[in-house]
Amino acid sequence: MLWGKKILRITAAVAVAALAAHTAESQKGRGTTQSLVLTATERFAADRAAPTGIGADAVPPSASLGAPAQTPLGTLIGITPVAASAPAIAGDKCRPAMQLQAAPGAMILLSLSAPCNRSERIVLRHSGMAFATRTDAGGSARMLIPALKSDALVAVYLAESRLVLGKVTVPDAVSYARLAVTWEWPAEVELRATEGNRVLVATTASSAGEPPRMMSFGSPDVQSPVMAHVYSVPGRDLGDVSLLAELRITPASCGRTLRLGTVYAANGLTTTQERDVAVPLCGTAGDILLLKNLSPAPKLATPK
Repeated sequence: MLWGKKILRITAAVAVAALAAHTAESQKGRGTTQSLVLTATERFAADRAAPTGIGADAVPPSASLGAPAQTPLGTLIGITPVAASAPAIAGDKCRPAMQLQAAPGAMILLSLSAPCNRSERIVLRHSGMAFATRTDAGGSARMLIPALKSDALVAVYLAESRLVLGKVTVPDAVSYARLAVTWEWPAEVELRATEGNRVLVATTASSAGEPPRMMSFGSPDVQSPVMAHVYSVPGRDLGDVSLLAELRITPASCGRTLRLGTVYAANGLTTTQERDVAVPLCGTAGDILLLKNLSPAPKLATPK
């Protein structure tokens, strides 16, 4: 009987020792895994802090495309994560693609395919001109935009801090003079051109025939609208046209300082300017401020 109890005690001690050894080994394994995760995280943070080859040289922090990139981008379009953002969602099927083609009238035909950005807001920039629009239900967008330079660099900003860049050559861009006016909500601006007895207002450019002299870009119904109007004429300058921007005073804009951007393109060169416009205090809603001398520097006139 005593011998049997001793055997049981010895067996129990061995079992406890084995269990303790197994637990220690398990804890050791988990500790190693956690260390590897921390090392990978620290390495990823270090990689993000280190500058990459495409970074600020190709896309300045302001996302302005007024200055050419130091490294030619070629005619193929690629996608570059901004600030080392996460890889493409769900693999390559979400990778956007953009095609740029020179069109008659010194225009650029842009075709965008973004399968994972359906019915979403996008922002397009070219040589200082910018506007916001929306992809269709299939994630596509197709539009004509005026070339402000012969070597036209175009950028499309998508959700998830993603950017699509492209470059196309438009030889006849030097044969046109253009003025683009860009603004953001809550500004409401209407660009008008007076040519003799004719007053032109902005319309949407179409692929049928010569583009209109006054073109409108942007969708006012997207979140944080960005709009642009462009006046365009063949020749080395704008001629004798009288250009006037009407800024409507609304409850959303009164008493605020709004930013208005202009891009003047002629003879293959562009001049980009940004001006702050102080809108009168609330109580004058419905009035209009006239912005004259838009080529190249707008000045504030008295309310209309």
